[in-house]
Amino acid sequence: MQNFLYTSDVFKGSRYGRGHPLDMDRVWPSVELVQMMGWIEEKQIVKHGPAEIEELIKFHDIDYVLALKEAEDKQTLPEKIKKKYNIGIGNNPIFSEVFSRPATAAKASISAIETIAAKKADRILNISGGTHHGRKSEAYGFCFLNDCVLSILKAIELGFQNILYVDIDAHHCDGVQDFFLDNKKVNIVSIHEKNRWPFTGLVDDCKIKNILNFPVSEKFNDEDINFLINQFIIPYFKINCPDLLIIQAGADMLCGDPQSRINLSNNAYWKAISDLLSLCNKSLILGGGGYNPYLTAKAWAGNWVVLNENIELLDMDMNRECHELLKSLKWKNSRVKNGIPIEWISSWRDKKENYEISDEIISLVNEIKEIKKYEI
Repeated sequence: MQNFLYTSDVFKGSRYGRGHPLDMDRVWPSVELVQMMGWIEEKQIVKHGPAEIEELIKFHDIDYVLALKEAEDKQTLPEKIKKKYNIGIGNNPIFSEVFSRPATAAKASISAIETIAAKKADRILNISGGTHHGRKSEAYGFCFLNDCVLSILKAIELGFQNILYVDIDAHHCDGVQDFFLDNKKVNIVSIHEKNRWPFTGLVDDCKIKNILNFPVSEKFNDEDINFLINQFIIPYFKINCPDLLIIQAGADMLCGDPQSRINLSNNAYWKAISDLLSLCNKSLILGGGGYNPYLTAKAWAGNWVVLNENIELLDMDMNRECHELLKSLKWKNSRVKNGIPIEWISSWRDKKENYEISDEIISLVNEIKEIKKYEI
């Protein structure tokens, strides 16, 4: 059965605005890198338009969705409405595609679940998805809609009974956790940096039956994430295998990303996703955070071959076409004021380093085992 990569032309040239962390390109370069390497057939690339209002209000309040659409149409909102819905406030700016961009990402995630449920594909990559902070009636954390919640709701509607959502973004999936607390059909797992916005996702939440939170420090390393996934998460869920797996594969834990202090290599990132996919054949991989365009584009392009169980392709040399594409990406950040580090744009894999599992992670796992009354 063929797998698919979902995308849209709306992401080419769409920016949140000058000075915003998302004033850069991530989605379309990821897709083009996959194409340039010859890793995909054209018929496997599926483009979507925005979701209908009726689809979005399965989670979001209709007045909020209509306000978001008005913000795009008029490029402004009355101050009272801005404050009510957090649209055009702080890091949630009004920009040209403020409705159509997140609505398109949401449509792709919803459609992915429909395609998997109809047995037209087993695995789908929606790079544009992963907007896990979105609230029912509020823009939050760069997220105007919550495609993660919408995709899970669609899965429940279509009969999935045991959904596993795993989030490896540097920021906790507060919008997803809050909505699905104690839901018997959904398990939520989050590995995220502690003491970082939105300052949720505490270990104590593991007392809730369907929640597993792993707040980690900036010392979190490649061996630590491998330990968490292979010595706890996979054995924990293999007992009662999920019938659908959704991975929010934010790339902001990677070394060189400005929105976290964690320094994972993309080797560990891809291995984590590959290992998690062993839990369920029916899987959706989303994007999410990732604020270094070079690292993020490579990470998400690599997720296509990981999804197709061809991870060995990442050992290939990067061709010149890919190198030139990455080199052409613009990023106004101090990390590139003296030029783009050559390793970011010349090879797929990061340099491999040797690490040991930290005592902190072993202690964290033991604490959560005690909370869950779980022994492997």
